[in-house]
Amino acid sequence: MFLEILKSQERTTVKRQIKLSIKAHLPRSALILLLLLAICAIPFALAQSGSRGTNNRSVVNHAGQSRLPTKIVGPLRIPAFQILPVPIVPAAVLYDQLNNPGSAATSSQEAPDAPAFSDLTADDFVVPAGEIWSVTEVDAAGTYGNGPGPADNFNVFFYQNIGTLPGPQVYSATAQPYVNNSGVFQVTLTAPAVLGPGRYWVSVQAHMNFTSNGQWFWVERTGRANSAAAWENPGGGQPPPDSCPAPGCPTPCPLCQTWSIRQCCVGSPPGEPDQMFRLIGTIVGATPTPTATGAPSPTATATPTPTATITPSPTATATGTPSASATPTPSATGTPTPAPGACTSYEAESATLAGGAVVLNCPTCSNGQEVGFVGSNSGTLEFNVSAATSGNYSVTICYLNGDAVRYALLSVNGGAGSPVSFPSTGSFQIVGSIQRTVTLNAGNNTLKFDNPIVGNWAPDFDRIQFNCPTCAAATLGNLSTRSFVQTGDDVMIGGFIVRGGGLKRVIIRAIGPELSQYGIPDPLQNPTLELHDGTGALIASNNDWQHTIIGGIITSDQVQQILNTGQAPGGPNESAIVANLLPGNYTATVRGVNSTMGVALVEVYDLNQFSGSFLSNVSTRSFVQTGDNVMIGGFIVQGTQSRRIIVRAIGPELGQYGVPDPLHDPTLELHDGSGALIASNNNWQHTMIGGIITQNQVQDIQNSGHAPADASESAIIATLPPGNYTAIVRGVNNTTGVALVEAYDLD
Repeated sequence: MFLEILKSQERTTVKRQIKLSIKAHLPRSALILLLLLAICAIPFALAQSGSRGTNNRSVVNHAGQSRLPTKIVGPLRIPAFQILPVPIVPAAVLYDQLNNPGSAATSSQEAPDAPAFSDLTADDFVVPAGEIWSVTEVDAAGTYGNGPGPADNFNVFFYQNIGTLPGPQVYSATAQPYVNNSGVFQVTLTAPAVLGPGRYWVSVQAHMNFTSNGQWFWVERTGRANSAAAWENPGGGQPPPDSCPAPGCPTPCPLCQTWSIRQCCVGSPPGEPDQMFRLIGTIVGATPTPTATGAPSPTATATPTPTATITPSPTATATGTPSASATPTPSATGTPTPAPGACTSYEAESATLAGGAVVLNCPTCSNGQEVGFVGSNSGTLEFNVSAATSGNYSVTICYLNGDAVRYALLSVNGGAGSPVSFPSTGSFQIVGSIQRTVTLNAGNNTLKFDNPIVGNWAPDFDRIQFNCPTCAAATLGNLSTRSFVQTGDDVMIGGFIVRGGGLKRVIIRAIGPELSQYGIPDPLQNPTLELHDGTGALIASNNDWQHTIIGGIITSDQVQQILNTGQAPGGPNESAIVANLLPGNYTATVRGVNSTMGVALVEVYDLNQFSGSFLSNVSTRSFVQTGDNVMIGGFIVQGTQSRRIIVRAIGPELGQYGVPDPLHDPTLELHDGSGALIASNNNWQHTMIGGIITQNQVQDIQNSGHAPADASESAIIATLPPGNYTAIVRGVNNTTGVALVEAYDLD
């Protein structure tokens, strides 16, 4: 399980190394013979290196043993790593533990020819509050042993932190290319790992056959940052070590088929709790010296076109359907408590402008305005902010930037400015956000933005805010749909989009038996749940939430996590999945066990409204019947301002996609949180005036880009204030068939 770097060149030490390697890495069967043959070259290698009379040698690649360059430090040989140059911006060192090498290295390898002996080593790190990291490269100090190498490629995994060990997997990249740079294995990620604030674990695992290539070992590190490194051998082929001398290890030493403390699992020397690695990529909320050279901000001129695809629908609140109560809104891990109270925004156009800073029109900004031309040693923007008590607060800065990166200095209460980098939001028409921690006094405070370098500009500013979910003036959240679940093509399929930056933590539920307490007849007695990504790949599944199904993005038991959300289903036969999702399209499918049928509810709850991402563009496809078995979709508009939404009921159009038995003439009703009917439609080309609909909507629907394809389908455009809403789809004259209910965000 770990390769001890030789203490000396005495033959007795070599014998101890051989014994430890046999115990740690080989089966008790025929593989022992292979190892004995592989290490026979060690005495010869030692003799050869000793005859040179030097303690600083290059890597020696013998057939049976490959060793790191070492130099004498006290009685131990410590690897002398070449410290690689720091990458230039925009790539940067995000986290660095590539220092303080220990005297041992730990196996971390996927061995296709010996799967029972495959193992993983992991170590943890922290993404600071207010930052989102895009990791593009992982460097790990390592060496080959018990064979010459090389590795075919490397696997890289990131996990959430649970207690002091790795928890749910949030990123997986297999078969990644690498370069061995003097014992530092530089693994390039073909797709970046995007990580929001919090503590994570990274595992670097070589993919290589044991019998032909040997093993790869990840070098240990003296000193400890955060938690001690972890290790697991899921196949159970590696027995516990004879001794585990590190402090706190149990007696006897453990067999670690799940994540446990590495020192105890492999018998590492005391004082080497961590692994040597570093992370490289780009950062949101970094603090480099302002060097931007962008031109002054242009005025925003057009609202970006939404790119919604078929997505699921939200919380049902009318006709006996359980209401979608607001989900918990914990702050991102490690983020200071925001200003107490409800969501509070400070508009840039209402702040104090000086120098060349000006108010510009911005259709995509809150209140339709922004502030530009801040910087160039001229324009400044100063907000007046009130705090109930003194302390640290998390402030969200809503901005627009069409360049690669722009910079500003942020000063609080007239103090020295702290550099802040603002990554591109894609254009000067798209609002993005970063978070910073500021120390405020009780009462009135000032937050001032400027850039003192002539010709260098800060981004355009929309507003700053405390306790608000995202920089969108409002977002869709807590989505659900209730309908009658059948079999085959008539199961219930809900979709949603995660937009923005960083991970979105959600709980997805399939509810059936619980509906009976609300008077819903014929509930689905045992619903199952599947979660698919935008490619259609199955990434998670569940059948009975108290029994976790490991696989895909689910890597550990979720029962406690589900309980901790406060959204655990009411019945043991109902299903739930907690997931950390990157921006993209997702689909949740609800079926009955053994092809049973009944009424069910599919739901998506946002568990962290203060992350940089948000839920958007929701829809559900199901079989619409009559009475209590019509389709009821619900959603919540969250935030401080109204949101312009188009709600659609689609039926005939589904036929062109091969969906059998589409609903030929769907009608649509929109209800508010009290259950009151506020809008309705039957055939989108004929507006039904009433409620919040006061004029013909046909042209507005066409201009939205989401006009239904068939004249008998229905649509409503509405500007909705924050609150709960329900969309009900029926068939004209009690007809039945498969339909799709959708809510698209037009802002």
